[in-house]
Amino acid sequence: MEIRKSAAARKFYDADPEKLKQTVLKYLDCGPAETDGEIIGILAPHAGYAYSGAMAGRAFSRLEGIKADTFVIIGTGHTMSVKGGALIAGGLFETPLGRVAVDDRLAAELLKTPSLFENLPEAHEAEHSIEVQLPFLQVLSAKQAGGKGGDFKILPILFNTDNTGALIKAGKALAGRLKGRKAVICVSSDLSHYPPGDIASVSDKSIMLSLQSALRNADPGYFDLACRLALEKNRSKMGTAACGQAAIIAGAAAAIELGADDFELAGYAHSGMVSGDEGNVVGYAAGVFAKTGKKRSGAITLTAEIKLELLAQARKNIEDYAKNGRITPLPMSQRLEFNQPAAVFVTLTENGRLRGCIGSMEPGAALADAVGAYAVSAAFNDPRFSPVKRNELPKIKIEISILSPLKRIASYAEVEPRRHGVYVVRGAKSGTYLPQVWEHFNTREEFLSSLCLEKAGLDANAWKEKSTALYIYTVDSFEERP
Repeated sequence: MEIRKSAAARKFYDADPEKLKQTVLKYLDCGPAETDGEIIGILAPHAGYAYSGAMAGRAFSRLEGIKADTFVIIGTGHTMSVKGGALIAGGLFETPLGRVAVDDRLAAELLKTPSLFENLPEAHEAEHSIEVQLPFLQVLSAKQAGGKGGDFKILPILFNTDNTGALIKAGKALAGRLKGRKAVICVSSDLSHYPPGDIASVSDKSIMLSLQSALRNADPGYFDLACRLALEKNRSKMGTAACGQAAIIAGAAAAIELGADDFELAGYAHSGMVSGDEGNVVGYAAGVFAKTGKKRSGAITLTAEIKLELLAQARKNIEDYAKNGRITPLPMSQRLEFNQPAAVFVTLTENGRLRGCIGSMEPGAALADAVGAYAVSAAFNDPRFSPVKRNELPKIKIEISILSPLKRIASYAEVEPRRHGVYVVRGAKSGTYLPQVWEHFNTREEFLSSLCLEKAGLDANAWKEKSTALYIYTVDSFEERP
């Protein structure tokens, strides 16, 4: 039987079994914490224990008392590129605390989909992201078995592709094989690499908030977008927003398919908090993928104060563009909400009449950036109106609408008057009415007919046809007050 020898002992953790056990027990003793709902999986970091062990302990401590036959460890492939999920089809993983068997039956089932999974032991030979999780599982298992050592298997999978669609498919396929089994998912990932500590903290906490939204909206792609936007914003200062971005996407997709509907952040730190060197740090988070059964909104939650700040930012951007012809790029904000991907419309009125309205149906930029860009576009680039002049600015009123995720509906009867905005699509033509537009109509039929004819350039009755796609959404809208 193949034995995958330890590659991380002496490098990432102590090679002495007793010292390693005591270290892990110390990290697991992090105080009581309850998870809201059934635990489907956890997120744990994979750096050297001296730096990330405390966060790993917070994640694995949530598994105390949970009995599982198999732990699926979804890791980050650091040593070679893999096109999908790289498995070890069988054999044993060795650490100083003993050997753990690979669930060869589960591996064989996944390998029936070669487009998503492949048997690639060489990707695991020098890889630490799977191995560093094992001592925590071994110590937990031994505790549950009265100190005699537990009986569990692992399924090690490595990801590092940037093909988001393939990662989501792999996660769903994995979940399909896990249904009906006693299994827990362990996602192994560190976060930002080598920015200053203050930037790491903002970026890391922002993408963890986006991971919560991704779970609540059942959309792993939202997390992927948040990572990409964070990296683009800080490209000159950090190498990645999450070194295990691929692993988190696949793990989140699997967790969602298994019923997880929330992500709880259990702890956060970065290496500078341990070393005292805030210059170039690595971020670490602990978290739980949970099935709560509660329909929590994945929308960005905005306080009245935050809304006033966004309105002020929109006005400043319009004024700056009117004066200088450009928008000054914004850094990541200490307001984590401002860094979340968002679909936004900005509407301008003058003396109660529409003066411009521009936005996007789906997220493509961070909230603060989207608000600023669409405010300027509404003022100067709406083709229905001439550009706003500087002397008009005092008379312009700004309204911001933040859209919920689009939901395709099977029938127009699902449209709720005065609550839903509607987006209509047929072929290359599309258009939307925000919920605020309901004030101009008396019936659902009038609203939809006007939307098709006047906004989408379709026949007025297109909304009745099967070839027309209808999407609904809600908005959180707020406007300037005198």
